[in-house]
Amino acid sequence: MFTFSLLTPSEGDHAFKASLLTFDNESRVLADPSWNGVDAKAAQFMESHLQQTDAIIISHSTDEFISGYILLCITFPNIMSNMPVYSTLPVNQLGRISTVEYYRSQGILGPLLSNLIELDEIDNWFDKFTIVKYQQNVTICDRKITMTPYNSGHSLGGTFWLFVKRIDRIVYAPSWNHSKDAFLNGANFINSTSGNPHVSLLRPTAFITATDLGSAMSHKKRCEKFLQLVDATLANGGSAIIPTSISGRFLEVFHLVDEHLKGAPIPVYFISYSGTKVLSYASSLMDWMSSDFNKTWNTDGGNNSLLPFNPSKVDLLLDPSELTQTPGAKIIFCAGLDLKNGDLSSKVFSYLCNDERTTVILTEKPSSANVEAEGSGLSGDLYQEWVKLSRERTGKVVDGTPVPLEKIINLDSWLQEEEVEGRESITFVNKITQKRKEKLMAKVRDQKRQNLLSTDVLDVEDSSDDDEDEEEEADKKVGEMFDAKVKKERTRIPSTKEVDELIQHEAFVMDNIKHNMENHLPIDIKITHKLKPRQAMFPYFPPKAAFDDYGQVINAKDFERTDLVSHNKIIMEGKKKFDEKKQKWNKNDKNEKKKSQQANKLTPQEQVNQQLLQKYLDTLYKPLKRVQSGQRTSASTQLRVRCGLAFVDLSGLVDLRSLGIIVQALKPYNLILLPDERVSDQRGLEQVERFFEQQQNEQAIENTKKQMVNSSRYLSLTAIRDGLSTSISPYSSGKLNVFVAKYDKAIKIGVDSENGVIGLRNFEINLDDALVSTLKWQSVGDNYKVAKMYGELELINEQPSSEEPLQKKQKTLQDFINSNTQFSLKPIESDEALIKQRNNNILDKTNDPKLLMVIANAPKLAIGNIRLPDLKNKLTSLNLNVEFKGEGTLVVNNALAIRKVAYGSLESDDSGDIVIDGNAGPLYYKVKECIRGMLAYV
Repeated sequence: MFTFSLLTPSEGDHAFKASLLTFDNESRVLADPSWNGVDAKAAQFMESHLQQTDAIIISHSTDEFISGYILLCITFPNIMSNMPVYSTLPVNQLGRISTVEYYRSQGILGPLLSNLIELDEIDNWFDKFTIVKYQQNVTICDRKITMTPYNSGHSLGGTFWLFVKRIDRIVYAPSWNHSKDAFLNGANFINSTSGNPHVSLLRPTAFITATDLGSAMSHKKRCEKFLQLVDATLANGGSAIIPTSISGRFLEVFHLVDEHLKGAPIPVYFISYSGTKVLSYASSLMDWMSSDFNKTWNTDGGNNSLLPFNPSKVDLLLDPSELTQTPGAKIIFCAGLDLKNGDLSSKVFSYLCNDERTTVILTEKPSSANVEAEGSGLSGDLYQEWVKLSRERTGKVVDGTPVPLEKIINLDSWLQEEEVEGRESITFVNKITQKRKEKLMAKVRDQKRQNLLSTDVLDVEDSSDDDEDEEEEADKKVGEMFDAKVKKERTRIPSTKEVDELIQHEAFVMDNIKHNMENHLPIDIKITHKLKPRQAMFPYFPPKAAFDDYGQVINAKDFERTDLVSHNKIIMEGKKKFDEKKQKWNKNDKNEKKKSQQANKLTPQEQVNQQLLQKYLDTLYKPLKRVQSGQRTSASTQLRVRCGLAFVDLSGLVDLRSLGIIVQALKPYNLILLPDERVSDQRGLEQVERFFEQQQNEQAIENTKKQMVNSSRYLSLTAIRDGLSTSISPYSSGKLNVFVAKYDKAIKIGVDSENGVIGLRNFEINLDDALVSTLKWQSVGDNYKVAKMYGELELINEQPSSEEPLQKKQKTLQDFINSNTQFSLKPIESDEALIKQRNNNILDKTNDPKLLMVIANAPKLAIGNIRLPDLKNKLTSLNLNVEFKGEGTLVVNNALAIRKVAYGSLESDDSGDIVIDGNAGPLYYKVKECIRGMLAYV
């Protein structure tokens, strides 16, 4: 039994979204929480869901999959501290960058008065992730569910997931790409060696996928159109503005531009809050990219400057306004795909949009929320404007069509950042300092508890009172240190360095105490009656001796005679000691010299990168506040736009044709379609629904045609294989159940329905030992054996606890057969008369002619799949002349032709029917008997 739900705060409110996968109403997995960045209280409704959640999975590192994770940690720190979270290594590392960029643009991170979290807290929460690898089986939910991640091909480290619990297998693939990109492999649904789907992914209970479809144009052609737009803009001496998702498709687009320029002296600017961190991370994640890409960039001699994602290939600016001072052709990558209020991409656009030579190139469709919410972003309006102008100019919408854009945008509701001083600044610094003090005190208490747990306790009775006293003393001591520091520096604003040094000092002291106590080393601390006397000795730390394979390492200088040392060496050593002693007198000058040397080692780009991180992410560096543009001036603020606009789909999403191919290959029982979250000329959800509805109609026609073509001369393996199941189970007929996921409405699959009809269609049956001993096995090929079973099915339901009062109520069908029911097959009485009576009862109760024929005639079912090469070997052993002619046609004695025919689109050469063409005679029946001998009958 499986249930899928899309969680939102309320109907129509999509401020916070997450997917919930529930197995048998007991195991719950939360997937891909996202937040629109407006209301920090939007996740309050998740408390009841998180208390029942067993694990969280993150599929991609982009905003729509990870932006809500840190908000959950801020809102429910106690619950999230013990919550297991799973992702791949690239998603974990790039997700940090994505979260920092998103939260800084929303004004809740960095030196802003609306700050809710600091950079080190984000790192601490991401450090709690459990890192998984592709195709690694992970057990979750008390080892009840097996989870396996696969490469999705959409982003670096992006995954789709396979969940297996008993017989239920769920494929959760929110965003994926079937085709190959510049540096990523396609989605790993198909085995690259055999060309067939992975066995573990075949026939899943449900296949969950998004309807955000990509372009049907080939990837190569789209890349050519994109580079043509860049070349045309540069040839005109203009600026190519490319807003992109920094942890997602930016790496793909940047690699295309880098390969195209080939070292040409064209400035490439990268505008982001986190500097070049994303490129540094990507350079260390080459193993997660395609093998062909790695072979291409396998440089000799370790020359890092030739790596595709080297940070030195981009230029940084301290402020986007500096772009107006750098005329000429240039390429600008800016963080913020949707051009939201607060994104650096929106600032870049505002500075350069009034230049006719500027071209804004959109590479991904914006989210539909940008169009619905007023003032939330510009890319939604720009995309719709491009669709309108492109259709007016060419009569159709084609990727890569440039259009001129002229319009006026009202910016009264947009926010601007300005520096604060005086009382507001002091209040903000005190708030951050108090918050850091509370975090440090909490850390001291946690470490103290851990240390006390690892210490030998002599008196257990009074331990609780003593622990409380010592915690109060520690808290008081730390509080006094912070209060004295703040009181001393109250006349001025303390720097970030001073606060960090105090925190690092206290953390170092506690780490040292913890280390010594864990290793039973002496330490100078307060001695109580609970501690053993060995802790009261003087803190002497003996020097550590080095050991190798032969024992302790001996220093030859310790055994050297003093008279053998030359006078010159003594003089030089004495001069060196004198110089060291002299340098100690001027320690401040030495520190300044060291800092200047370190600064000289940094490249100009690295220095700008450090200044960027300090300016945008350092909490106590020049506090800022956000005010609306209309409040600063009495006149309305308007932005005049006059530039070029184009769109090329480089989002790395599956197109409709590839989606249909993969679904046909996997053959899921149920298909769950997620809502279309991106702006599109034609809604993707409607397209996908129509596509699969048409596919089902065509499949029904093909099945009818197939039944008409089959005759007594054909060995219809498909019909034999279906047997009784075709008329009983809706799954075996090949019909695909398509569901559309709606917010706050659960989709239940394989559960007991409310009208009393059993919805449980798949279940496991345990075989009794007495029944297993009577089975007669028949071989099917070289790898499989089958046997006929005949027994009585016993239903076992868990009895209620004896402590609970038994309530007398009328039992329903769900009380006997439900998701917790266990099925056991046991042997029945061997009385032949009783067996015959049972068979007669079955014949009397059924009116299905197919069922009557199957029960009355033996053999009841033929099992097996005959491959033509195996059939050729079998016929050759019978002294027949057999050879392949044409395309997959087996000719016997130049008289009979044997081939496989696939009547339906879901069938392949391995699942088609065998057809024998030729005149009936002794050879025909001999071949037919040989084919029958390769099947097993039960």
